[in-house]
Amino acid sequence: MSAKIKLRSQLHLLTGFMAGFICAFVLLLYVYDVSRVSPCWTSSSSSSSPVSVATDALSRNEVLTSARILCMVLTCPENVEELARSVYDTWGRRCSHLLFVSSEHYQPLGVVQVVEANGGGYEDLWNKTREGFRHVWENFGQDFDWFLKADDDTYVVMENLQHLLSGFDPDTPVYFGYKMTRYNVSYMSGGASYVLSREALNRFMTQAYGSSVICPEPKKMGIEDFYMGICLQNVGVHFVDSAQSLDGDPKPKFMPLNLEHYLADSNSTIPDWLRLMSVSRVETGLRCCSNYSVAFHYASRERMFLYEFLIYYLKVFDHNLSAGRNQRYLLGSSDLSSRFPLEDNLNIKDLIQMSEKPENF
Repeated sequence: MSAKIKLRSQLHLLTGFMAGFICAFVLLLYVYDVSRVSPCWTSSSSSSSPVSVATDALSRNEVLTSARILCMVLTCPENVEELARSVYDTWGRRCSHLLFVSSEHYQPLGVVQVVEANGGGYEDLWNKTREGFRHVWENFGQDFDWFLKADDDTYVVMENLQHLLSGFDPDTPVYFGYKMTRYNVSYMSGGASYVLSREALNRFMTQAYGSSVICPEPKKMGIEDFYMGICLQNVGVHFVDSAQSLDGDPKPKFMPLNLEHYLADSNSTIPDWLRLMSVSRVETGLRCCSNYSVAFHYASRERMFLYEFLIYYLKVFDHNLSAGRNQRYLLGSSDLSSRFPLEDNLNIKDLIQMSEKPENF
């Protein structure tokens, strides 16, 4: 009898050990999921890097849920009801805070006037951006981690932006977007949208904004994105090309053109200026863009809702997930007749006598 008890105890001990080992192994697979793309550089990056990178999945998830992004969208009175309204009804809902800046107030969308009434056109883009960031800094500077600047014809996938930013510390000076260069100066494309960390915005406002020596002053026809690149370089902000922000994913994620231009798989759809100024290689076809793309420029109202439907509403049926559940069976004749009875239309029993028919029938 004692031998049986001893054997049973040993079996219980062995079973417990195996169960514990399996649980530990599953936990390790969850924490160190090697199949996902990790933001930024690997853990082998120097700890002295000015950018603080989250190196494990749990840290990334914590940042992902807590990152606060203010979206500053530039608009103008003639675009408010068409484009700004489309942003408001689609991707803008996913911002931590959505703010439209223009040359006129518009209460229904909370549009804030930041430049004079006749200064809201394309030629005033630099002034509107400067004054928009001034308004944001004075009213929300300490309330958010990241500050997205976008035009009202840009569509942004906020979840992918959160993912990209999750490897960066907002208290370090970081400037994030589609990297370009002209006149030997680097900058991020304004049409594709770009992101400033809290510290980058702090430096822009406290060091660059008021100095015409290191940051272009307000002027007509100012090259907004190019000027912003100059200002931020001169105050020690780090430029992060989004094409290099995810390990194993060298594709651009902020797109200066609409998606159709890239998918055409033809060199003729990409303008020469983009190829000339882009730091990353411009590709076309289905491999043009990152699977974690963040923004697409030149989005009409119809195109914004198309993006919205394809990303958030369209579902692809997954046979693997449905295996063993919700099994469907072939409809028998009786069920088919009951659910989808034959059409009963006497008008087509004799086509010669058919009273209503097309002219070429």
